[in-house]
Amino acid sequence: MGREDKVLVVENNPAICREMEQRFNCDCATDGWDAIEKLETHDYAAIVIDADVPHHSGYGVLTYLREEVGGELPNVIFITNNDRDEIRRRVGNTLTVVTKANAMDEVTRVLLG
Repeated sequence: MGREDKVLVVENNPAICREMEQRFNCDCATDGWDAIEKLETHDYAAIVIDADVPHHSGYGVLTYLREEVGGELPNVIFITNNDRDEIRRRVGNTLTVVTKANAMDEVTRVLLG
């Protein structure tokens, strides 16, 4: 993925959204419903989802994506404060899961390869 490719960031922390906007060409959704509205009207090269966004959590956004796209979500990065292995068991081993403490560096590494 190149820096010009559009990324959807689902994050309710404005500081994280601003930092992502400095690193990537992205749209920020501040809650799950906003994310789903954006996904219905735009195509994104990648999606970064915080598990704990309000109004239809990150898990709800994942459910929507799986229903619309299918089970494999190779371009989705899921951010969590919880244990990554526990989250992988819950959402699937094929999903990229990063911890919130290292999110910016890990998301940049994954997206830019």
